[in-house]
Amino acid sequence: CADCHMPKEKNKAGKTFTSHEVVRPKDHVKASCLGCHPKSTVEEKLYQLKTVQNYTKGKMREAEVAIVKLIDTYAKAKEKGVAEETLAKARKQHEISHVLWEWWTAENSDGWHNPKLAKESLFLAIVEANKGTQLLTDAMSPPPAPATAK
Repeated sequence: CADCHMPKEKNKAGKTFTSHEVVRPKDHVKASCLGCHPKSTVEEKLYQLKTVQNYTKGKMREAEVAIVKLIDTYAKAKEKGVAEETLAKARKQHEISHVLWEWWTAENSDGWHNPKLAKESLFLAIVEANKGTQLLTDAMSPPPAPATAK
């Protein structure tokens, strides 16, 4: 954490020391990033940071939409009398998708600390929520009509 969030500084005598002030690297790109990435510019690092964070925020919103759809479908299914066993399976899907999503809302870097894991886990959050929604939708669908002989 300290490498990025407590960057090196110089005092008035020119001596380098580690800052004891915890900073947001995107507000201190030169000190926080360019020491390890000297070939980059402040603008390039900010662009990289915003790219990862905007992508992750977008996937978080997609996951939220999928989770809300599951919750709304659950309410309809319960109202229509879908079996408790099916409702329990849907609740499990909600739990799985919610945990996969919630980590990234609490993690506080919008995916910057681990973009690959953010991408994978938010994708799975969407998939798992959609599975729950499909399970409930199928349970509310009327059975197919029997085939008639010709």
